[in-house]
Amino acid sequence: MNVASHLQKIRKLEALRSRLDPMDDFELWFWSAMNAGTHAVNAALHDAKITRADDVFPAQPGVYLVPQPDSSVRPAFHPLGDVLHVGRPKIDAPIPEDVAAMMHEMELIEHHRDPCIRGERPPTPAIAQQCERALRRCLELLGKRLPGAQP
Repeated sequence: MNVASHLQKIRKLEALRSRLDPMDDFELWFWSAMNAGTHAVNAALHDAKITRADDVFPAQPGVYLVPQPDSSVRPAFHPLGDVLHVGRPKIDAPIPEDVAAMMHEMELIEHHRDPCIRGERPPTPAIAQQCERALRRCLELLGKRLPGAQP
């Protein structure tokens, strides 16, 4: 995806999140936060020229769904574009400090993914607050990197 598409996705996810209760709707609230942050990281990585901003979509590390002339998509190996999650796939290029900070915030959110979504640990207001703060910091950093491009 390109930077503008990532920003549009962030806006849509943030609009959805504004209608959800962090505790009553935790799973959907959490997934939309995690996806919004991942879009922010991808936009920053594209802006930093670390990853390609192609119109292909990650399926698994190294494999992307590539649009075909008949409007279908086909899985194919492709150079590094959008990441699925921070660290997946691993990025070998140097990461600017602000983007690394965004990735750190996403790791704070993703730390709660499996235990809270898979039922090993119930979500708590403190977990929701930590995730919200991490997403806000991630989006703030993106705003500084892309002034005027409001997600």
